Amino acid sequence: MNKGLKALEKKVLDQGQCAACGACLSLCPYLRSWRGRAVKLDDCDLTEGRCFSFCPRTEVDLDALHRFIFGKGYEDIETGPVRRVLMARALAPAGRAQNGGVVSALVDLALGEGLIHATVLTERDGELLPQGRIARRREEVISCAGSSYAAGYTLEALNRGPWEGEERIGVVGLPCQVLALSRMKASPLEKRTPVDRVELVIGLFCTWALDYYPFMKFLKARFGDRQISKMDITPPPERFLHVTAGEERHVIPLDEVRSFIRPSCQVCLDMTGELSDLSVGTVEGEEGWNTVIIRSPKGEDLLRLAESKGVLETRKYPDHKWVHLKEASILKKRRALSALRASGENYLILSPKVTDEILREVGP
Repeated sequence: MNKGLKALEKKVLDQGQCAACGACLSLCPYLRSWRGRAVKLDDCDLTEGRCFSFCPRTEVDLDALHRFIFGKGYEDIETGPVRRVLMARALAPAGRAQNGGVVSALVDLALGEGLIHATVLTERDGELLPQGRIARRREEVISCAGSSYAAGYTLEALNRGPWEGEERIGVVGLPCQVLALSRMKASPLEKRTPVDRVELVIGLFCTWALDYYPFMKFLKARFGDRQISKMDITPPPERFLHVTAGEERHVIPLDEVRSFIRPSCQVCLDMTGELSDLSVGTVEGEEGWNTVIIRSPKGEDLLRLAESKGVLETRKYPDHKWVHLKEASILKKRRALSALRASGENYLILSPKVTDEILREVGP
């Protein structure tokens, strides 16, 4: 069976299932990103390639991958491995940080303490095009704060570099990017990227991401040449896209942008970045606070350091909000499994027990 670029084209790229994670880009002379798109520069005859092996939309055994990353199988099916969950906010948030500013604060702390020497983040250019950036200083971290809601090939920056010697690296990414990064670490193929030096992975909650070009066309038609400085999606039950264009803030119902969701998001099981060291999202009904799920000893150590140094303020996570978050996570998994079954292209290897648990009704 071919597991090279030809198979990636057939199973992923030609089917519109690219997650825009960037894991396959700048690995070889054949794949690059250009203005928000993955571009094939030439054909490749390899029957087995890293592009196919790293992709989050090719065949993956989640049980084996969780065992590689956490030392145990895919057992925590609701929200992935959880050591602790809490509410947190940065005590000195960056200028345009999203919600509680926890991600920027943790990355800045990790860099300042020498836990990592550089981190791969997502930055928006003047046209809101999201792309990977390597940040080594506080001002570079701050420049990447905020959300774009359009998918960007962040992991290409990890593959491309430039890197200086033996840095310890952090990565902040969406669930598809976290899955791809885990596949990069676990792949038996020769590693020509610095993935083995990735010491910290922060996952971002994500229900879906938008296709850059049609979304930008929509915004251009709505706001013309006015500069868009910030976008934010309110949590349920509101669910509006708030866009700051020029000096004005506009409210757009999410139903108006749902048609721009990337097709690959419909078959993604992961809402909370389950293969990360810690995951960060919003807290419904609590403006200015983040949900933080700690998953690994590294994540635990970093969070405790942030608490001890007064970088973060933390609170107990309300039980009813945790129940709701787990229900939302299971619903995303159920929708993805149903979509995969309907498509006939199930790339996930799950035990029957896990599949049954995901598909059964949640709650009474």
